[in-house]
Amino acid sequence: MIPEPAQYLLRFDDLCPTMRQSQWARVLPVIEELGIRPILAVVPDNQDRDLQHEAADPEFWASMRRLETAGATTALHGFQHLCNSVGKSLVPLHERSEFAGVDESTQRQWIRAGLSMLREQGLNPKVWVAPRHGFDRATLRALRAEGIKVLSDGLTRIPFRRGGVTWIPQQLWEPAEKRLGLWTICTHCNSARTAEMEALAAFMRRNARSFTSIDRVMAEFEVRELEAGEWMYERFATLRLQASRMKKRLLRGPRRMRLG
Repeated sequence: MIPEPAQYLLRFDDLCPTMRQSQWARVLPVIEELGIRPILAVVPDNQDRDLQHEAADPEFWASMRRLETAGATTALHGFQHLCNSVGKSLVPLHERSEFAGVDESTQRQWIRAGLSMLREQGLNPKVWVAPRHGFDRATLRALRAEGIKVLSDGLTRIPFRRGGVTWIPQQLWEPAEKRLGLWTICTHCNSARTAEMEALAAFMRRNARSFTSIDRVMAEFEVRELEAGEWMYERFATLRLQASRMKKRLLRGPRRMRLG
């Protein structure tokens, strides 16, 4: 059943010691004040230069532990965040990814190593978040083999089961008022503008009572395979998002040409 009124999950991607602390600091006090329990998508061994904004924060891991203790859910966000593969993803939004198309044994090694790194920092990762939404059926098998049975992705309005894994949908990249459904808002502090972070903080204050958590979702929803109606919704939502992203790329193209 699609929940009404709408419920929201908050997810922060690309968290790592060298992340952009100034933008993270704009929303962290609001999260703590309102008691919101987000998904913390942590890169265990970041090697992506695009995520190396500042010197490594010596308090980063302690901060993640504190949030997890307060009810946040730690998610394994890939391994090194190096998106060098061109394999076809189960969520076809990007051409390149870290995991999709990589052989299953390597994927499992990366997942195992990433989980071990997070656990060594005192965290308890329960969820998978793929960099650039890039994962395939081999990833699902590797996740199950390593004990991860939940991922954050998919464009439905309810959680569902596919490939032996529970999918918690993630459909928004900025706050949006919804009437019904479960909606995950994904935020990237490293690339977000100040106005975007302020808008997110304002949305959290307006809708604080409508925010849920991974633990509540898993307890309150009966997770099963998608029925025909929601399966069709997922397909149309994917096509709409692909078309929107293609339009944005086309609009950016001439601008790059004019700028040389």
